[in-house]
Amino acid sequence: MSSYPEPPPPDNHGQYNYGQNTTAEPPPAIKTSVNIIWAVVALSVVGTILTFLFLDDIVESAGVSLDSSEADAARIGGMVGSVIGLLIFGALWVLLGIFLRKGANWARITLTVLAVLALVFGVIGLLGDQPAIFLVLGILQMALYVALLVFMWRKESSAYIAAQKAG
Repeated sequence: MSSYPEPPPPDNHGQYNYGQNTTAEPPPAIKTSVNIIWAVVALSVVGTILTFLFLDDIVESAGVSLDSSEADAARIGGMVGSVIGLLIFGALWVLLGIFLRKGANWARITLTVLAVLALVFGVIGLLGDQPAIFLVLGILQMALYVALLVFMWRKESSAYIAAQKAG
């Protein structure tokens, strides 16, 4: 008998076992979830740009008569709000995506809560008066939220996250 340690067991072809191989590559469902998060952030950037382009239409669709100084204040508020919202929520989604890829269950739970809230507010937003491009953008984002929920909670995603937690 030699004094060398035994070699590690062969790879299980993508299956994730509890307590083993905690640095495993994320499964396709987790990678897809992260890609969906990037798409959500990209659509948020597009939405912010569109907010600047359609700012007058957005202010007018509010249904409130404003004098010129109030309309200017509403435009400035819309621009500042959309940029701050993009920076804060975009950074949050990117951070959560990074931790989801690493197998952090808390990130998956937080993303679930955010996606469900976004779906609820998205449905409410569809009922409002808005330019058609924002309606299309909202529907696309809601489809991405549903897809994110599906992929994050697939069996292989749960197994990967459990394996990362156990290791």
